[in-house]
Amino acid sequence: MWPRPVILAVVSVLSILTGEAVAGQSAQDQFVGTWSLVSIRYVRPDGAAIEPFGPHAKGMLVFDGTHFSTEVMAGELPKFRSNNRMIGTPEEYEAISHGVVAYFGTYTVDETASVVTLHIERSSFPNWEGTDQKRKFSFSKNELRYSAASTTANPAEAAELVWRKAAAHP
Repeated sequence: MWPRPVILAVVSVLSILTGEAVAGQSAQDQFVGTWSLVSIRYVRPDGAAIEPFGPHAKGMLVFDGTHFSTEVMAGELPKFRSNNRMIGTPEEYEAISHGVVAYFGTYTVDETASVVTLHIERSSFPNWEGTDQKRKFSFSKNELRYSAASTTANPAEAAELVWRKAAAHP
């Protein structure tokens, strides 16, 4: 029979390699890492869904234990004809405004309610700055799913996002 510490070490390594959460690992610990966007959609009360960033959206979400940062971008953003981000046409700026959202801050996890609260410090959408946004979350293997309820500003839809944990590099 192998000693208990060896068995626990093997289970831990295998769970990391397969993306399974270690039994007893806190949700706070499961958040930590780098996540790649799998999908983002807005769901209306009637169940109809749209992909606000298009079918090829890309994104990254990083949690370090106390801080987070996220970026989501449409898969097809126009290149600026001027080749200078400070000199764009109104159409180019509109496409970027609609196709990019980035924000960062700190976060807290309520494991009992399965809610992560994002305390947003700065955002590409300034209306979010200084706000707290709650996301109902769940983990499954190497995926994080969370949803943001509809808001008073937009009561017609709720956001649903799926993130996949990036493989650790040696």
